Amino acid sequence: MFCTLNTHKVDMDKLLGGQIGLEDFIFAHVKGQRKEVEVFKSEDALGLTITDNGAGYAFIKRIKEGSVIDHIHLISVGDMIEAINGQSLLGCRHYEVARLLKELPRGRTFTLKLTEPRKAF
Repeated sequence: MFCTLNTHKVDMDKLLGGQIGLEDFIFAHVKGQRKEVEVFKSEDALGLTITDNGAGYAFIKRIKEGSVIDHIHLISVGDMIEAINGQSLLGCRHYEVARLLKELPRGRTFTLKLTEPRKAF
């Protein structure tokens, strides 16, 4: 799904970018469990920041404390966003996914299809 630089943890601030030094370690995070989550959009802002890996996969980078998404414990930082209401997001950039989430009407329920990074043994 994505790689982090110098940490085995799912730290979206450490996503592998263009600069790798000779002393750096690269950790690959592979697909784990898939999940489908119903979300009621009670606020205009859901309280999440999205990033992408430049290869067509968008991920949850941050979740704002106390936000709509923060209250849904099945959703975590590092989850790949596969679909919204059945619409595939594979191949989309982070700003396209953010726009689609923002355009969802307030006061309605929508479905997120997510894949979490596989947990270490």
